Amino acid sequence: MTRILVTGFERFGPNDLNPSALLMDRLSGRDGVVAAVLPVEYGTSVARFEALLERHRPDAAIAFGLARCTDRIRLERVALNLDEAAAPDNAGVVRNGLRIAEDGPVGYWSSLPVDSMIAALEAAGLPVIGSGHAGGYVCNHLFYGVRHGIERRGSAMPMGFVHLPPLPGQVAGEAGRTGMDLDAQERAAVILLDTLGVMLKAGIA
Repeated sequence: MTRILVTGFERFGPNDLNPSALLMDRLSGRDGVVAAVLPVEYGTSVARFEALLERHRPDAAIAFGLARCTDRIRLERVALNLDEAAAPDNAGVVRNGLRIAEDGPVGYWSSLPVDSMIAALEAAGLPVIGSGHAGGYVCNHLFYGVRHGIERRGSAMPMGFVHLPPLPGQVAGEAGRTGMDLDAQERAAVILLDTLGVMLKAGIA
């Protein structure tokens, strides 16, 4: 059976909750899925993800996080070798203008079938967009750090990052904002997993 690791993040900063953590509760127990919630901490998040890879030996991995600024599912295409956030992580660490890996390249492409995943979500009528920048906070740090480790090991395991919108209640009263309810986010995640699973079985992911 194909095994896919999925991760979300705990709450951080002013956000009262993180939909990606709630999503892990929804996905936990699905056949072939290993779900975990990571700390919003630079170094610890990567170490925890690496430990999950070592323990479960998945065929692919998708990391999920919250993008407070969007109302669409955002599939990240690129992880940049740069931490650039003035806000501290949940351990109080600030990394602004620092490389993630001194021996690493400027960036790594997502190795997920991003375009096929976007097409599948669009076909299901879900709002989605491809993104060329995963931000400068812990989400991008995790994305880059894990991809760097995969490349250094010479592994071909597909891995990438998906940003989720806030829940409707988190943007209530903000002009023009809708957020996305958790049922829709779960539906989107299942479509992503199914699309990836089909491509893995076909040997094209």
